[in-house]
Amino acid sequence: MSTKQMNHKNTGPWYKHFWPWYIVFMKLAVLTAIVITAVIVKKNPTSMVIDDYYNEGRAINYKLDRKERALELDIKLQANVVDGIFTLQFVSGEPAQRTALRVMFYHPTLDDRDFDLLVPHASAGIYRTEFPTGITGHWRIDIEPFDQEWRISNSINLPFSKSILIVPEF
Repeated sequence: MSTKQMNHKNTGPWYKHFWPWYIVFMKLAVLTAIVITAVIVKKNPTSMVIDDYYNEGRAINYKLDRKERALELDIKLQANVVDGIFTLQFVSGEPAQRTALRVMFYHPTLDDRDFDLLVPHASAGIYRTEFPTGITGHWRIDIEPFDQEWRISNSINLPFSKSILIVPEF
């Protein structure tokens, strides 16, 4: 027998062998993973990415300046929620101009739960507005006047049963 005849075995059609199917399966698995990943990214975009780092850095410096201003003015607020009414009262550092206060609540992990309140001056140094129901858990609270001269920030747990003192953090 010649060597030509020995090397020319009839092993059957290609689809009856293991390796072609293994290669096809691996390629299909990768394509499926790509499609699934693309769908997940499209449905749940990340909110942590910032496009303009320079402007964001300038904004951070501006925020720090406003926190320093709150320290200079010795601003301290007492917050309370009673019967669905959110009240703020200055303990010290109340400005002469009693404009509305902007109160921003930030959830630490779910940015779609963040909300703002515009709290108008009611009377005798008390600022009052309605508070949304069903707000619970850990929150970051930022308070600033309408003219944004100063800002104080604090972390709180909602709901709270007694008044809390909000002082500038640095």
